Order: sequence, then C-alpha cells, then structure tokens
Amino acid sequence: MRNLRWLAAIVVADGLVIASLVALGRPVEATGLVGITAMVIGVLLGIAVIRWALGGATGVVGVARAVVEEAVRMRGTLVLVLLLVVAIPSLPLLLDHSERLAYRMQFLLTWSLGATGLILSLLTIILACSSIGGDIESGRIQMTLVKPIHRGEYLVGKWLGIILFNLLMVALAGIGTATFVRLLAATEATDARDRTAVDHQVLAARVAVEPTPGNPGEVEAAITEAIRRVEEDAPEAFAANPDAARRRIRHEYTWQWHTVTPDTTSIFVFSGLEAVRESVGKGGTVQLELKPRADNVDIDLADVRFAMWLNDRPWPMVGGDHQEQTLSTLAVHVLDLPADAIDDDGVLRVTIANRNLVPAGETHPTAITFSPGEGMRLLWRAGGFAGNFVRGLVVMWIKLTMVAAVAVAAGACLDIPLAILASLVVYATAVGSGFFRDALGLYNMVSSTIGGAIAERVGRTMIMLLEGRWYEAFRMLFGLVTDVALWLTPAFSDFDAVGRIASGMLIPGSDLVACLWRIGLAYPLIIGLIGWAVFERRDLIRSST
Repeated sequence: MRNLRWLAAIVVADGLVIASLVALGRPVEATGLVGITAMVIGVLLGIAVIRWALGGATGVVGVARAVVEEAVRMRGTLVLVLLLVVAIPSLPLLLDHSERLAYRMQFLLTWSLGATGLILSLLTIILACSSIGGDIESGRIQMTLVKPIHRGEYLVGKWLGIILFNLLMVALAGIGTATFVRLLAATEATDARDRTAVDHQVLAARVAVEPTPGNPGEVEAAITEAIRRVEEDAPEAFAANPDAARRRIRHEYTWQWHTVTPDTTSIFVFSGLEAVRESVGKGGTVQLELKPRADNVDIDLADVRFAMWLNDRPWPMVGGDHQEQTLSTLAVHVLDLPADAIDDDGVLRVTIANRNLVPAGETHPTAITFSPGEGMRLLWRAGGFAGNFVRGLVVMWIKLTMVAAVAVAAGACLDIPLAILASLVVYATAVGSGFFRDALGLYNMVSSTIGGAIAERVGRTMIMLLEGRWYEAFRMLFGLVTDVALWLTPAFSDFDAVGRIASGMLIPGSDLVACLWRIGLAYPLIIGLIGWAVFERRDLIRSST
C-alpha cells in the first residue's frame, strides 16, 4: 500500500508540473517529463512483477529474488537506474532542431541505445561484484549456504537475478526510445529528401551488398603479377612475413579498382540480386550509397562530378538529357536507382565516368575514390523498423548476460575492488576488441587460430634472438599477450546492434543466433564454470574475517 501511495503522489505531482509546462508553451520539456514519469512507473511496476514471479521460492530462485531486492536498495545501482531513467527522456532536449530530421533521429537512436548499454553494463558489474563480495565480507553467505543450496546454485541464482533485472531495464529503455523516435518521426522534416531519408533510411531494415570489379580476371592477374615482381625485385619484403606482404599488395589493388581516375570509366558489379528485383516489385527502387572522396595531390576536400550508366543505359535521364552527378566529398549520399535496371540474371553493373576537371587554382585533375566497404554499397529494404529494433534490444540483453557472468565469476574469485576492476577490463576489451584487432593487424600473425599464431610468434621470436634483434623479439613476444587476449575475449563489435539500428541496416536472424550461441551461452558457461571451480575452493570464513 505504501508503494501505491508513493506512486500516486508521484503521478499527481508530475501531472501538475506537466500541465504547467504545457500552459507555458514548453511541449518538449513536458514530453520529457512525461517520459521520465512513465519510466519511473515502469521500473516500480516491473520490480513488483519480478518480486511476485520469484516470491515464496527458495534455492536458486530465492537467491535471484534477493539480488533484485539488492538492486533496489544499493546506492550505486540506484543512481545508475535513475541516470538511465532521466537520460533517455532528456535526450530530445539536446537535439538541434535546425538539423535534418534524419540526423536527429539517428542521434537519438545512437546515444539512447549506447547509453543504455553502457549504464546497464556498469550497473551489472557493480551489482554482481558488490552483492557477492558483500555477502562474503558480512558473513551473510554462511547463513545462505547453511540452507540446502550449493555454491554453484548460489552463483547461478545471482546471475539469474541480474539478467532478469537487466531484461526489465532493457525493455523499458527500448520502449522509451522507440516512443520518442516515433514522436520525432511525426514532426516536420526539413524537405522532401529529408522525409524520404527518415522513411527509407532510418525507419527501415536494409540489406547491403558490396561491388566486385567489372574485370575481375584482369584485377586478379594484375595482383598475381605484382606479387611475382615484388618477390623477384624485393625479396626482403617477403622474408619476414610473406603472407602479410601479399595481403598488403592485394589491399593496394583493391583500393586501385575502387578509384576512378580522371577522364576514365570504371565498372562496379553488384550480383545475386534476382530475389531483390522480385521483392521490390515493378517500379520499385534500390539505394546506391556512396561516400566519394576527391583524390588530388593539391586539395583534400572538393566536390566530385561523374556520369553514371546502369547496365550500359545512361542514368538519370531528365528531359532526354543524361544528367551528371555532383556530390560533396567525404559525405554519405544515397541515390534511388530503379530496380528494373537489374537484369534477368540479377546483375546490376554501375559504370562511373569521372567528369572532374582541374579545379580552379589547381594543377592536377581529381580522381574519385570509393573506399572499400563503406565507399559504395547497394541497399534495399528487407524488413521493418519495429522488428529490427526488437532484435537489437535482444542483442543488447545477450551482451549483458555475458557481462553478468564475468562479474559474478569475478565476485566469486576476488574481493570487491579487484572484482570490479577485472570485470571492467574484460568489458572494455570486449567493447574495443574489434578496434584493437584492426589497429594491431600489422603486428598480429596471419594464422587464424590461436595455436597457429603462438607457433608463428615463437618461431619468429627465435629467429630474431639468433639475429640479435632483442627489441623486436621482445615486441613479438609481447604481441602474443594481445593475440591471446583478443582471441579469448569476444568482440561485441561483431554484433553492432546500435550502429545497425541507427543506420537502418537489418540485423539478420543468423547474427542473432550466433550472438546467442557465442556471447549468451558459450562464454557465460565457460566463465561460470571457471568462477564456480575457484569459488568451490575459496575459504569463505577467512575471506569474511
């Protein structure tokens, strides 16, 4: 009854403030306060539901209920919950309403979901480590383990309670974010192109395919010949790491066929589009996403100008004239192409002719480069925003289950400060693993397995020691630590739900299953078994004293 009275008082007080804000002509602030109130009510009702579902139980479920109760009472977690409840409804207040509506929506999605993942990860680590460490330091764990419950069941109960609490918070954050996104989408766009971007690039779930060269045989032959010449003319380039040298040459040629030099044409082929043409339908469109870069020795930023053909037909045709494209460099542009341009074999050949001249005041014509990967992609709608958004929330929750397993295992093995520190290190490594792999790519080994990488590093280290290259040998051995750490820690960036949702890209079901298996099941099971094995042998009486 006391909680109901508090809830009623909150609703009445907020209702008065909201009415005052509306009367003063402050609808955005009023909407934010409505969101905060709704999320507070959702948290209170959700916790009440969890208490009811776990009520009257013992063993694993009883421990889970106790963790939820701790989450409500613990100051650190309570502060983080309040921060999340306030942050999401407050984000619309930070938007620059002079910006394009599509950019504002992407900002809201990115920061709202990103903040949710970060805040809940910190909450999970603090709650798990403090809960287990607090039980041990206070001696409460002795009373818990006197009951018919094993140490392993105790840890499972802690983990279960935390992931249930996280499920509630992810659901509430998702509902709040989706609501504000829909409200924002209903506002006026800056122009027709902005509205199209909102409907077809943000509130969408698109699939992308990258191009292949129009002359793949010639490109592969050129790469093979370049490798042969370097092996003959500069054998020292292949002495240390021949596979890495070949990879660098292939990378250089990939950039070359993604570049359209002045007064030339290049062909980019998108294949396997048979189903796309049928699903889009007659008169439908697909999207060509371009991020061109002006490549000139004298300038860094300039507009690029080119003409396009789709399967050898000039596009676009306006009034019988073939129109050229003029696009700003290093900006993302989306061109709506007719799906009818795809031929019966599911192939779309995009021919681009560089029409750049020598810019005023410069001495060299400008090449146009489309960076491999993000520079040119063909996209089409494969689903709706709502389903994709829900899949993204599931991916976020799955990641939190692994963070919870790491924190529970750390709390079972270490004192509170060390447990929190260890959990934060693992979490930071998982978040930045993709970046570290790219940054250290030149120093890591070619082998894709940890055993092969170890053997390769040890072998090269021995050669360096025999040659007296002591510093390089030390660096090579130190690289072994990074290899092992990156191999053992899953990369959260492999399942970037936030980036995909904000950019309107589909999160495929296969990625969801892979994330569930690797991050939601395999890693928590392995980490949990390690934590349980140490916890079984830990002297809890000595630890508590």
